[in-house]
Amino acid sequence: MTVAPYGSWESPLTAAHVAAGSEPVYSARFVGGAIWYSARINDEGGRTGIFVNRNGLLGESEQVLPAGFNARSRVHEYGGGAWAVDPDSGSLVFVNAADQRLYACDPSTPAVAPRPLTPHTDSRVRYGDLVHTGGRLLAIREQHGQDGTISRAVVAIDGSEISVLSDGPRFLAWPRISPRGDHLSYIGWEHPHMPWDETRVYIQGLADGRPAGPPAAIFGRPGESVLQPEWLSTTALAVTADRSGSWQPYRLDVPAFLARERGEVGTRPAEEVPLGAIPGEIGGPLWTLGSRWQLPVQNGNRLLAESRQGTSALIWADTRTGEHRRLDCELTSFEIQDFRDGTVLLIGGSAHRVHGLYAFDVASGRLQPVALANEKLEHAAFYPTAEERDFDGVPAIVYPPRNPNFAAPAGERPPYVAFVHGGPTGQSVPMVSAHHAFFTSRGIGVIDVNYGGSTGYGRAYRDRLKGQWGIVDVEDTVAALAGLVAEGSADEDRLAISGGSAGGWTVLRALTTTDRFACGTSYYGVAELTNFVTETHDFESRYIESLVGPWPEAAALYEERAPLNHLDRLRVPVAIFQGEIDPIVPKSQAERLISALEEQNLPYVAKFYPGESHGFVRVESIIDSLEAELGFYGRIMRFRTPGIPPVVLRGRGR
Repeated sequence: MTVAPYGSWESPLTAAHVAAGSEPVYSARFVGGAIWYSARINDEGGRTGIFVNRNGLLGESEQVLPAGFNARSRVHEYGGGAWAVDPDSGSLVFVNAADQRLYACDPSTPAVAPRPLTPHTDSRVRYGDLVHTGGRLLAIREQHGQDGTISRAVVAIDGSEISVLSDGPRFLAWPRISPRGDHLSYIGWEHPHMPWDETRVYIQGLADGRPAGPPAAIFGRPGESVLQPEWLSTTALAVTADRSGSWQPYRLDVPAFLARERGEVGTRPAEEVPLGAIPGEIGGPLWTLGSRWQLPVQNGNRLLAESRQGTSALIWADTRTGEHRRLDCELTSFEIQDFRDGTVLLIGGSAHRVHGLYAFDVASGRLQPVALANEKLEHAAFYPTAEERDFDGVPAIVYPPRNPNFAAPAGERPPYVAFVHGGPTGQSVPMVSAHHAFFTSRGIGVIDVNYGGSTGYGRAYRDRLKGQWGIVDVEDTVAALAGLVAEGSADEDRLAISGGSAGGWTVLRALTTTDRFACGTSYYGVAELTNFVTETHDFESRYIESLVGPWPEAAALYEERAPLNHLDRLRVPVAIFQGEIDPIVPKSQAERLISALEEQNLPYVAKFYPGESHGFVRVESIIDSLEAELGFYGRIMRFRTPGIPPVVLRGRGR
């Protein structure tokens, strides 16, 4: 074994391994006797393809989406639910990323190119949350007017005919038609709320498949998030709501609630019925449409659910009695996709299972991988083991340095990088991570911090960040790293922080409000707020009001909180990586930051990536940014990075 300083260990895990081994699976469904799913294809520009696996075995999938097509929606910009397959005909309908039009194709005739169902609009009309329900194909349609107005509606798709079933709320999700076809349910919410803050269940009456009267908001209180209405029967809905302090499942008797809304005296009271007190919470942040945390099965008599309390548990509940039990599933973080004949499709992973699509047999507990983000897990001995930790009430995942060929000199402590998740409602979980192994196999420790505001720990923990964005997240990250230093696990002089989007904001705030870090890396991070709230997209345009304060009343606070306005406190270098076409955190944020750094002659590294949006998907971008980040840490924290040159700093201290 070779003795060498932390950070300078030689590793066979290259940035190319990380990029090539990261083809995430996005969604999956049973269709006929096959499993359909969508996944990123790295060697085709990072496009999202659609695959069919007919025997449920790993490595046996075939691509059905022709080259040149990319199944990705831009509704709410984050998309989701970009494809659906007719359970009877097997016909595929999908949203094409380039033009946001709906296309149809028959996978049984691959020589026939997909045909457009909707007209060309320069992506001004978008579709997402596609679902076959009640014998119809539904979607959320988002229209962008030439004058900047935006409207959304639940629509039915019948060939090239698109008909509006319901509109009203500004934002919509989870359209579902009742088994009898007489009601449409969905979730709606308005500015300034986000779906994890306050939503309502809406019911739209239908007559002969067409809207009958206006929609009615039947369930949901101020300050309450209600998610994912699913029909249990012709009259009952299952939803999850966080009124108890965590998202829990409830049954709603729809006729009784409708009668109450109409002011009628019903024979049955309009009361929600809890479907058992399940530990943890059944729900999460709705960033992408089509997410599922619960699924009624066996004619609505049972409920499959993901209950999260730090990590995930698979719950099997009786919707009539509320009795429930935990199923013994090896995955500790997952999202439910579909269920058929005793088998659940799950997308997830664990500290010992590579993230991907799995088929789980409820009766036997057998877990079968179907498609993995990294099917060729090379150099497994160089991967770290995730350790769940708690630092003064701040949950975190620690990945210590690991390389079977190297050891550090006696008494040396390793550098550590705190990776800060985005959202800020995201959650880090124990995982098999090629990205983290890229650093830990070189002798750099990694810690993922679930700061206040993270989901998976209940409403109160999520609400810790309200009005405190840039304060609580920074304090919690610093506290977790201080815990590592105090126990002797990390070198307090070689601590770095890295994050993307909201995590990038936390990076910049940490560097301008504390002296705990040697450097920091911001991926498409928010640098200031005054311009951001007018330049970002509609979905998040008023999110800052709950995180900082109402606009424009809190304009002074927006200025005070902005890292861009406190660069006089910046004492360490910063690295900036930005996509050129990011609609969520526009490149103007990075440009303003760079301009201010130049003006004050402060040291930095900056790279812009053409064709990249909010999260890099192209192999070349992933490789370049990873190598630059490592070279940046080596340059600043003074360790050799074999095979990767140190970066060139701009500004003072080059």
